[in-house]
Amino acid sequence: MTSDVPRNAIVAAFDAAAETYDSATPVQREVARALVSRAASLLTGPPRSILDLGAGAGHVIGFARTQWPEVELTALDAAPAMLRRLRAKFPGVTTIARDARQLEDLPRYDLILSSMMLHWLDDPRAALIAWRAHLAPGGLLCVAAPVEGSLREWRELTRAAGMEDAVWAFPPQDFAEGLGAEIHLSDFSASYPDARAFLRALKDAGAQKHRPGVKPAPASAMRRILTKANRNFNVTYRIGFIALGDS
Repeated sequence: MTSDVPRNAIVAAFDAAAETYDSATPVQREVARALVSRAASLLTGPPRSILDLGAGAGHVIGFARTQWPEVELTALDAAPAMLRRLRAKFPGVTTIARDARQLEDLPRYDLILSSMMLHWLDDPRAALIAWRAHLAPGGLLCVAAPVEGSLREWRELTRAAGMEDAVWAFPPQDFAEGLGAEIHLSDFSASYPDARAFLRALKDAGAQKHRPGVKPAPASAMRRILTKANRNFNVTYRIGFIALGDS
């Protein structure tokens, strides 16, 4: 997945959403809970160190600290305001403000986690390979990423109106095959009063950047689309849970 959206524009959108992120992301919170639970079930003992890539406002960090109270936690995110929000909620967590592709000088970790961030990178498969290289011996990389099939309700709505949807694209469901990964797909649902509320939630989460190569629908066309979905709008996130060992 090659992006023509500047990386700093994506980061800026999330940075601006730091204060609204928690209230706008109930699905992301449940995915983070499921990711930490899955990691705990795969480990043979408690990890000594955890790195959370794309930590945002701290969904994963919160569940990880509850699961492993004594673990050394490090949160990495490119959006400084998100990290400030995380530190306010979870004092004592080490934070690193940088892109998740820039790990060269970091140590190795017993457990690396990432939730709902991988699809924002140009090459999700290459990112998995690079992240695995930072596992300590016997370490585990666990990732939750939305894949093709996510937000299909919105895509179907826009296409029925003769428009190409501009919501961000997600990697294929099989993008991690061939890496020796354990892969599990699971659907998470979110309900909104109407489609307009869904789009507002995307913005409040910082996830409103359009799909590369596709222009957003004109305002007049968008009004027609939203009029057709003016009540009880539900969307599905298809999440790929990916687990990789250190070799």
